[in-house]
Amino acid sequence: MASRFRLVLNEHALERVMSSGETAKLLSKKASEVAAAARHDAPKNRKGSWNMYARSLSITAWEENGVVHSAVQADRHALLIEYGWRDKGGRRHPGSHALKNALMKVRDQ
Repeated sequence: MASRFRLVLNEHALERVMSSGETAKLLSKKASEVAAAARHDAPKNRKGSWNMYARSLSITAWEENGVVHSAVQADRHALLIEYGWRDKGGRRHPGSHALKNALMKVRDQ
């Protein structure tokens, strides 16, 4: 169903919104929520380092051309858990998609 409301922002207004301190706080909060949900749903390993996935997630915020960005980044080990891998024998191990599921969970809130 089409909305009867239409908001038109000119380029200057959009730039002011995306570069404000409130936007930076909101992006940081949402990135923290995504990382927390991914850490909670991450696969647990009883042997060795049980929290390797949780320790390999990091939150990064930066400003580029006046626009604030925020991201949840994973290192190589977490990406293998996320997307899956093949072992030396060629057997496929499916990914757990914990980061993607966390993003969807936070998005729906």
